[in-house]
Amino acid sequence: MRYEPVYLDHAATSPMWPEVLDAMMPYLTSEYGNPSAVYGPGRKARHQVEKCRGEVAELLGVGPGEIVFTSGGSESNNAVFHQPASSVLTSPIEHESVRECVKRLPGSIPVLLATPESTGAISVAEVEKILRNHSRHSELTPLASFMAVNNELGTFNPIAELSTVLKARDYLFHTDAVQAAGVLNLAELTPFVDFMTLSGHKMGGPKGVGVLMIKAGTPFTSYLAGGSQEQERRAGTENVAAIVGFTRALERTVQERAEATSKMQVLRSVLVDGLTQLLPDNIRFNSPLGSLSSPHIINFVCLDEDGEGLDGEMLILGLDMNGVFVSAGSACSSGTLKASKVLTTLGMSEKVAKGAIRVSICSRTTLIEIEEAVVRIGQTVDRMLKVKA
Repeated sequence: MRYEPVYLDHAATSPMWPEVLDAMMPYLTSEYGNPSAVYGPGRKARHQVEKCRGEVAELLGVGPGEIVFTSGGSESNNAVFHQPASSVLTSPIEHESVRECVKRLPGSIPVLLATPESTGAISVAEVEKILRNHSRHSELTPLASFMAVNNELGTFNPIAELSTVLKARDYLFHTDAVQAAGVLNLAELTPFVDFMTLSGHKMGGPKGVGVLMIKAGTPFTSYLAGGSQEQERRAGTENVAAIVGFTRALERTVQERAEATSKMQVLRSVLVDGLTQLLPDNIRFNSPLGSLSSPHIINFVCLDEDGEGLDGEMLILGLDMNGVFVSAGSACSSGTLKASKVLTTLGMSEKVAKGAIRVSICSRTTLIEIEEAVVRIGQTVDRMLKVKA
């Protein structure tokens, strides 16, 4: 049977808005100047880059000098962890690009891990407890990093409240806000952090471009050797077309945030209610549904009759055959057979966690798509249960 495709993996990547591609096209064709060149085409490209920088800064409520264009979220996160720090405070359920950076820190840098609550949120009380028990032994500034929205569960972190505690101890504060664009007011986040990471392709922009917001006065050195682009904070020729696309996508995302969030809340309710009715004994929702999490990410585990998780990879492939595209969590973990690090850290056994999948939607997702996805997920799980019986 041929199914109309239902794409529900927007947290991994979201298709570009048509107007984003239209805005990029001149800089992929006729406007090809290198923005570092001093002649006419180069100056024209430079003007466009700086125009975009100003527009992004205004949307984020910061100054143009606080915006650095990068190749995406992972590079932005790496750049932050390249900065010298006396210690690093983070959590074990951050995005892989943060967790892997932490693993590569010199052994001389203490790493403090905050234990997340069962919802996946980092509590102020937990951070306060860690800070009370940790003494600084270096003149370097300590760094803390907590994502604004968890990429697997959608859980919100209390960034403003965490900032108050961290700033009282002179910490630099970084937040990976890649999943926050479109569901949180980014301009309300920036006053509380020293670094903020964003990525273009999570919000209808192109792949391969992102932003690192660096608060004015924050010490920062480029971790890429080369030219003096981006005020000597990121070497390499700027990708003018991608920067234009990022700017247009962010502009639309910010403008439509309130309306999009309301729509996605309705779609989430339809999905949750539908799956609960179809699979009352075989589904467990891992995302904290309601105001504690973003409506665009719904993580759940499908269970067999023994309470163990169905094979997540087989479930995803079965849904693929039925034209529904979802993931097992972070897109950066696709292709692996391991249970979710996030879920096992929160206490879920590997036998259960292996049946977890992540559905992620966007403002362009339709009610018909969600209703159809509910039916197809129910059919796929039912077939897997019969095979396993």
